[in-house]
Amino acid sequence: MANVLYVMHVFQPTEENMKTRLALKRLLPILPVFLICACAIPVPKSELTPKLYSGAEKNLAVGVIEARPYVVSGEKGPRFEGIMRDQFGMPLPSFIAPDRPGKEPFVDVLSGMIKDGLSNAGANVSVVSLPAGSSPDEAWKKMSGTGAGRYIVLRVKESNWNDGGRTPTYRYDFGLVVAGKGGTVLGAKNLAGERNEKRERRESFDMYSLVYRSVIENLFSDPAIKQALGN
Repeated sequence: MANVLYVMHVFQPTEENMKTRLALKRLLPILPVFLICACAIPVPKSELTPKLYSGAEKNLAVGVIEARPYVVSGEKGPRFEGIMRDQFGMPLPSFIAPDRPGKEPFVDVLSGMIKDGLSNAGANVSVVSLPAGSSPDEAWKKMSGTGAGRYIVLRVKESNWNDGGRTPTYRYDFGLVVAGKGGTVLGAKNLAGERNEKRERRESFDMYSLVYRSVIENLFSDPAIKQALGN
């Protein structure tokens, strides 16, 4: 009889029990996100680094300009890469959503990838930090202090993940410009679109970086960009 009374006491709808049940109910939709992260296979940095090339000019300055309207306005923070959702399509709160390991601004992620790709190809690369919303003239002026023979500027007009379910969607709009000393534009390439990615056993930010690598390689493979870099 004592055991029966104890079980009845445990399952009585007390305030403490109700709080526990509510917390578990809130956690259930996001459990798949944590399971995916826990089972993810890390991608080596070598696979995340763009395969670029070295032109005749070996001294390069690289800068990435944040131009997404919702980031420039302050509506979203500089680390914003997209929205992660639970299994019901609801956005994950910021205090639950995973963070990129380095917690760096998105433009720093891209400039680091470009630097690594060009450095691996034999170039001497200086990364120049550019304020959000900078104009080309402002970028050229700041880059002139590096002594580089080519200025490479990537403008991020859109980059936004809608990450939920089995096929995350990515919208992007990038503009790549190569200029010589003095800011004379030698080549330019725009690339925009939307793509669906099949979710595999990868951590979300590794999946994102693999897509960024593909976009960067596509931009740099354009004939106008290759010619501007001396290829």
